[in-house]
Amino acid sequence: MIKMSNLADYAVELMCCIALKPTAIHSSVGLSDTAHIPLPTVSKILGTMVRSGFLVSHRGLNGGFSLALCASEISISDIIEAVDGPVQLTNCLGEDTSDCDRISSCGTRSQWYRINEAVKNALGSVLLSQMIESVPDFIGDGKMDDLPLISKTLN
Repeated sequence: MIKMSNLADYAVELMCCIALKPTAIHSSVGLSDTAHIPLPTVSKILGTMVRSGFLVSHRGLNGGFSLALCASEISISDIIEAVDGPVQLTNCLGEDTSDCDRISSCGTRSQWYRINEAVKNALGSVLLSQMIESVPDFIGDGKMDDLPLISKTLN
């Protein structure tokens, strides 16, 4: 099974929550409550997003987090790679391939590069702004109106 980490999944979800109200300042607690993600995990992800340049941290009593870039400037690949590192479907595609004793005789490695690039390009072609456009038709009426929006909370 090929799948991204839970942390990367949560990061995409949190960034979507923030992008729904891009001018608001979102608290960690508010995001945790709305997304139902444990506060320590939310804090870790938000710190990573700040260090990656996708969020701005606002200090003080009414502090929190807001987008540093427009949602149309952030790809899903950007978010995943900020949390998990480069998209890498097999161990032999990374920089440290010394743990594989089959590299010199592997007949499929070059094709895995093609597949890996296709996955990276697909993830890179989906923007955060597209993730929040609407809910797919099979889920409901296709509108985000019924989903809770996060606003600044004071604690």
